[in-house]
Amino acid sequence: MSTSVIIDARDRLRWHQRFACDASTAALWGGWLWLWAPLLKAGGSLAQLGVALPPWIPKLLPAVDAGSLPLSLLALAGTSGTLVVWRNLPVRKASTGESLSVAEYARHFQLPEQAIEAGRGAATCVVHHDAEGRIARIECWGPVAQA
Repeated sequence: MSTSVIIDARDRLRWHQRFACDASTAALWGGWLWLWAPLLKAGGSLAQLGVALPPWIPKLLPAVDAGSLPLSLLALAGTSGTLVVWRNLPVRKASTGESLSVAEYARHFQLPEQAIEAGRGAATCVVHHDAEGRIARIECWGPVAQA
């Protein structure tokens, strides 16, 4: 069993899904690097002014015109700001109305109510399944978690 927190299930995807994922990743990385290009070109301009940079950098980075740098910085700041705002948006959870009672869960999963209550309160809970995928039994370990 892997101890990594990252879920890597690429082997479960079809080839066209993997291709679409790789192509979109490459396109997004290309867009991100394209946003940084004017800044790198400005570095080339500094190199032409005589700032001590390695000699191969001015050959790679041609001079930039004055109009594209502010627009690129604005696009870079806007993209970063949008991502920060997006991260801080509240998460909406789909509500299905009222939550079910323990008795309804027990009836649905064909388990005793005591097993579900013990699982809710335990620090560690292991759910065992049968060959059809139904819950066979629940093991509860550790102290009861305090609310």
